Amino acid sequence: MSRLAPSWLPRQQRRRVDHELRKLFRRDVCSLCGGSFKHNSHTATGFDAQGNVALAGECCVGRLAKIFAMGLYSDRQYDFLSPRDSKPDELPPERIAEAVAAYTKSIADTDRLLTDAEQRGGGGRARNVSLLDHPWKSDDRSWFEQNQERAHRARMPFPGELDEETANTPAGQALIMLVRQVEPGFRVRAAVFLDANFLPLPDDEAVVHALFEVGMGREAVPRDRQALRTLSKKYQASGAAS
Repeated sequence: MSRLAPSWLPRQQRRRVDHELRKLFRRDVCSLCGGSFKHNSHTATGFDAQGNVALAGECCVGRLAKIFAMGLYSDRQYDFLSPRDSKPDELPPERIAEAVAAYTKSIADTDRLLTDAEQRGGGGRARNVSLLDHPWKSDDRSWFEQNQERAHRARMPFPGELDEETANTPAGQALIMLVRQVEPGFRVRAAVFLDANFLPLPDDEAVVHALFEVGMGREAVPRDRQALRTLSKKYQASGAAS
């Protein structure tokens, strides 16, 4: 995480404020009232009347005596929200308000865009959403163009796709990406840890469809290959029309 405290604070105080804010950001709640942040809602960081570092939601912004940063909370990890500049400029207040308003609209527009695709994709609500150009998006698009009879694909994660989960893969298991194409241009991804003995997975629509349901939390993780075969029979009739 980049520097959080404003540059006008003395160095020693900046370090203390950075330390406190990092702890507050990990909690995802308003530090003044304890209420959970709502998706696509504004936040503010600053000092309360007693000089304590605070991270406030829209509920308690008025209780801050000094505000030094404005922000936005989203419970969906849209990739366009990820900072791509390790040393962001400090913007004047009016520019900050404009930027927050623009991001608020972008999130709301994207939420509406995804609602229909998610419903047709099985009703699951994706947290990690890729809207920018990524290698896995191009690869999935190309794969489904070449396999038009298929609605599901299984593959390994790309570098940068799920790095934290990949690094924490339990010993003896493999992290598998499951991709459902709702329609060209709209795909839903899920991931599941499988025993490495399942590899290589059969390149079969019913098997991959079954594993996609596992990744979405609608089916239990199969214990062995026989359990996977039994589960896949449930999805053989669905085929590419799912």
